[in-house]
Amino acid sequence: MAKGRASAQKQLKRDPLMEQYLNTSAWVKDRSRPITKWLTIAAAVIAVVAIVWMLVSRRAKNASESMANAMAAHEAIVQNPKPATLGYGQKAFTTEDEKHREAYKAFAQAANDYPSYNGDLARYFAATHQLYFEADKAEATLKELAQKDSEVAAQARMALAERYEASGKNDDAIAEYQKLKARPGPVPPALIDVNMARVYEAMGKTKEAVDLYFAVASNKELRSASVGNTAAMRLAAIAPEKVEQLPLPEPTGPRGFPGGGMMLPSS
Repeated sequence: MAKGRASAQKQLKRDPLMEQYLNTSAWVKDRSRPITKWLTIAAAVIAVVAIVWMLVSRRAKNASESMANAMAAHEAIVQNPKPATLGYGQKAFTTEDEKHREAYKAFAQAANDYPSYNGDLARYFAATHQLYFEADKAEATLKELAQKDSEVAAQARMALAERYEASGKNDDAIAEYQKLKARPGPVPPALIDVNMARVYEAMGKTKEAVDLYFAVASNKELRSASVGNTAAMRLAAIAPEKVEQLPLPEPTGPRGFPGGGMMLPSS
């Protein structure tokens, strides 16, 4: 009987199909271990990426909601008593002081909780409200932001210059406006000129003010805009003879197109 088993085993070994099957099984078994290992690693990496993406998305959403809440305070209605009904997301306060303090608090929180999302922009808005109850601290923040290489820097410098102007620090205001004019960022240069001219008026430097007003009012593209109208009105008040030298404003039609015509649809 033992002889029969030995003969059967010998026959199996000689069977080429069976031998190929056994060899293939051994090859797959040897290589299945690293394949399984790398598949497990890949699955773990995908899971980590998915978790990180979810956390980042949630944080971005929370940052956006935080900023929206602060903007609601920034744009809030001031009325005493408060309106009986408010629109969705709308806020109301009974005093300007309450509004400024709540808006400052909301923007400061948005900046502190989500600095990589809201950061400098939220700090800028916070400072513009803080000016009304802690001016020195707000000015320090605006000075810091004004030194940065960003769009917020120009806005911070504008707010700082206006603060100096309101405080009667005219020389400081002019200095800030000149720095801003060199790097205006998103601030319209014509607006900077009109603000500078206003300060020069307060300083009794009429010629400097007239030159700036005239330059803005002479720009046909600005003549019909608010900044151009302001410049022309101030010229009429302090140098009426210069008004006659100004070009006529571009006439506008019902839809604001030059020439008073209607925009025809293209064929």
